[in-house]
Formats: sequence, C-alpha cells, structure tokens
Amino acid sequence: MNTNFHHVGIVVHDLKLAIEKYCRAFGHDSGDIQIHTQYYITGKGEEEEFDYAFIPLGNNCYIELVFPLSEGPTKRYLEKKGEGLFHIAFESDDILSSIETFEEAGFPLAGRTPTEEVLSVFFHPKSAHGVLIQLMKKNLLLPDGSPNLDVINQTQ
Repeated sequence: MNTNFHHVGIVVHDLKLAIEKYCRAFGHDSGDIQIHTQYYITGKGEEEEFDYAFIPLGNNCYIELVFPLSEGPTKRYLEKKGEGLFHIAFESDDILSSIETFEEAGFPLAGRTPTEEVLSVFFHPKSAHGVLIQLMKKNLLLPDGSPNLDVINQTQ
C-alpha cells in the first residue's frame, strides 16, 4: 500500500479572488485554472455541492480552493470559522487497505463519494486532532483537479 500527500484544501468566500491571489503567489496564469463543480455525501447522508479549483505546486501536490454552493458541512465550516485550512488530502494505490489502516489507527469515516466503488472518503476531524482528512483513490483527479473519467469508468 502506498499513500502519499496530494493536496491541502482551503475554504474561501470568493473563489475567483482566491485563484488570482494564489496564482500570483505561485507564478501561474489564473486564466489557466479551471473551476469545477462537485457534490458529496457525508457519513450522515447529507449532500452538499461546491465549486473548487486546483493550483499546482509541483510533484503532484496542489492547493485546492473550495467554495460551498449549498448547505452542508463545508458551508457551516466557512460560516463558523471563516476562510482557512479545511482539509488535507492523500491518495492511495489501495484505498480499501488504506481506509482500514486509518480506521485501525483511530480515524472514523465522516463521508465518502456517492459511487458504488469507494473513490474518496473523509475521516472525521474530531479524531484527527482537528483536521479533516481526505483519502482518495490514486489518480482519481487529473492535474487540473477534474475527475479522471478513466479511473471512474473502471469502477463501473
């Protein structure tokens, strides 16, 4: 099993402004950054939708900027705590074994992708020293942050 750091998620009030700022800081053209929309189901069955964009840092590491579009944990977090670190994400070449390892280490699941096969899960921040942890199937996301349809289609 190989689990590696992939990205840090930052929740923001203004996605376009945040993209421009981070792109200036890391020497990217903000016009090259794509905004994607995604939805997620929490462990309690709550659905939420959000826009996000990935800023490349090199070596398959990114900053993900997240803006909630609907009610849910991300929006509540932004309203309660304001902008800032939202989660850290890792990718695994064997996600089921990695989930088991995390759970055995004391990290309970907080939510997962709404797909038949497990593509991405979150571990509850209360058990992770205040940090929401995301674990994704390796190569689930392309470098621009869009879902890798080859990986998703292999699961169906």
